[in-house]
Amino acid sequence: MPRLFIAIDLPTSHHAPLLALQDPALPARWTPPHQYHLTLRFVGDVPTTDISPLEEGLAAIHKPPGTLSCDGLDVFPSRRKPRVLFVGLSPAPFLRALQTAIEEAVRSTGLPKADKPFHPHITVARLKNARPQAVRGFLRRHHDFTLPSFTAQAFHLYASELSEKGAIYTRLRSFRLDG
Repeated sequence: MPRLFIAIDLPTSHHAPLLALQDPALPARWTPPHQYHLTLRFVGDVPTTDISPLEEGLAAIHKPPGTLSCDGLDVFPSRRKPRVLFVGLSPAPFLRALQTAIEEAVRSTGLPKADKPFHPHITVARLKNARPQAVRGFLRRHHDFTLPSFTAQAFHLYASELSEKGAIYTRLRSFRLDG
């Protein structure tokens, strides 16, 4: 069963500022640039027979392109127990409308409701036993981090295969924002 998610890719022009954040003093597995994305919906393991109806539902979404803006750096689940370093994105109305339409398309295929609320972000690193005070220091040093706004022109359906070296993402299909 393929493990699926739906995402917007980050423009390659935004990779360098994220790569510049990589700090060897912070114990982390840094996200490779070709995997920078904004997850709109983690779908999970999906029977192969359900992929085509899911693609049809996603293809029926007609939303206009929209602008996405950086909202700074932070961590999940909390600064006391940091596990994921991310760039937050402002929850623009365009983004909320697109995510809601995607959720409806996923649910219309009979797949379960999302198990977590939508929190727009781009994962920069997975932290490995990082001391909370080291993470807070990193966040203070980069308190003014920002990325240029960008226009999302499409979203994509990906399969994710877990391996010892990290996840391997395969784009299955792209959907233009054309509303």
